Amino acid sequence: MDGTPKFDTDKRRYIRYELLDYAQLEPIGSGPTLNTIIVDIGLGGLQLRSRESVVVGTKCHITVGRMEGTLLTFRAEIRHCAQVEGADLFGLGVRFLPESHDERMGIAEFVHAVFQRQCDLLAN
Repeated sequence: MDGTPKFDTDKRRYIRYELLDYAQLEPIGSGPTLNTIIVDIGLGGLQLRSRESVVVGTKCHITVGRMEGTLLTFRAEIRHCAQVEGADLFGLGVRFLPESHDERMGIAEFVHAVFQRQCDLLAN
């Protein structure tokens, strides 16, 4: 990870920024809470790594820690799930499904903080 934004040729509406951070994924309705790692994030969603597969279409709550020590929990949907080549991990594509203005603002602030940290690293 070199801290530069990803400019993939996929159909994403927003730039993704690389990140290594922990998150918990809790399926809504049923299923165990999974410990995951965020590998990139943008305003529309994020990509996780998990030791467990998750059914595409699963709605879930994802909880991450923030720099100031508070937790951010938001609603999301699994858009794709595939085994990572050469690893015992699954890559999960996640789309944000914010349910309120406060949740949208929390997501935007979290993504902005990731962007700001990367800009600060590049400036030093």
